[in-house]
Amino acid sequence: MLESIQIKQENGEEVLYCYISYHYEFSKEFFENIKTGKWKDQIVDWLFKNKINFHGKKVVILASGIVIASLLLGDYQSTNKMDANIYTSPAMTHVVTDTEWPNDIEVKPVSPSEPLKIPEETPQEELSSSKPEIPSFTPMPEEMPESSYKVPDTSSIEEPVIINPITIYRSGIPVTLSLEDYVVGVVAAEMPASFSSAALQAQAVLARTYALKYVEEGKQLTDTVDTQVYYDEDQLRNMWGTSFEVYYQKVKDAVQSTEGEVLRYNGNYIDAVYHSTSNGKTEAARNVWGYEVPYLQSVDSNYDINTTFYLKTEYKDMNQILQLFGITDLQEGDIEILSRNESGRVSEVRIQNQIYQGVDLRHLLNLSSADFDLSIADGNLVITTRGWGHGVGMSQYGANGMANAGYSYDQILSHYYPGTNLTH
Repeated sequence: MLESIQIKQENGEEVLYCYISYHYEFSKEFFENIKTGKWKDQIVDWLFKNKINFHGKKVVILASGIVIASLLLGDYQSTNKMDANIYTSPAMTHVVTDTEWPNDIEVKPVSPSEPLKIPEETPQEELSSSKPEIPSFTPMPEEMPESSYKVPDTSSIEEPVIINPITIYRSGIPVTLSLEDYVVGVVAAEMPASFSSAALQAQAVLARTYALKYVEEGKQLTDTVDTQVYYDEDQLRNMWGTSFEVYYQKVKDAVQSTEGEVLRYNGNYIDAVYHSTSNGKTEAARNVWGYEVPYLQSVDSNYDINTTFYLKTEYKDMNQILQLFGITDLQEGDIEILSRNESGRVSEVRIQNQIYQGVDLRHLLNLSSADFDLSIADGNLVITTRGWGHGVGMSQYGANGMANAGYSYDQILSHYYPGTNLTH
């Protein structure tokens, strides 16, 4: 859902950036709302409820830093409900403009109205002047041997063998493909292709390990956030647009260079969990899921603090907060962060006379991180978070920072999963 907004000045005009929920991004409901225009009402209601003075017309909708769609709003100041026209041509809706793509790669969607030009294989003048050669006619013999006209037996022809097959369920339908092809689709969907190769290689090892452990335990893989997100080639073409060839080859190279490699601890596949961005330290598994995992401990992840998703401030409508907690009033003194753990994330919070665990409050308020500060201002609950995700395992943006600093993918993995072994 719509979580927060930010107004930026671009070329002398105000542009409204709308950030949607991490759990809502790329969902079927989101794209349905785009097609039906329901986002108009959501954005307009958000602006009015929060009394936001927005003078521009352009609105950009983002999910995890990826531009999903653009809107043009009418005159906000002169109307009670703004008139919004949503431009959702296939070429525009699915173009990804990652905030850290290199400048030398330009994404230009093809206009749907532009006719496709197919070159002729042979110039017309050559066709008109050339005379086709007519083959000579050979009469069929009166008796033709059976072997010369018998329909060949195809029953013994086998279907192509899929190497290391793996089955995933897409909208409930089982689809079987090779393990390495699956890993390509997961890496492309789960990590920006603009990242350094070593980060993509580390992600490939984790995606492969996660899948094999999941299947080993008798569970069903899907193509959603319930397990790992997987995009097929058509989805990637829509997402990357004209950069498809460059990015697909880059991801494929990263997967092929780590082919068959997995992470193990004491000979077993690890729980290959990962997240987008840490708060400067990763989180220990016991602080999120309540049980100890030797290789899922808190480690430094200093490269995260300079990334796009490190710091975020959002405003929650007080009426919604009161309803959520079942209370009638909330003052500054009614909110107190009681403790934080070794990673800096919140352990306990007091809301009036009720004590909440930091992890539980993060999910209740749909926050991007369990490292947060709370305050009250102008009738809103103001929340500042640091990091994005549960914080356990590898930080993707931290891994990219390490890669840019010269670390190899095996060094990245050994840092975030201490005590593990990289094996086949």
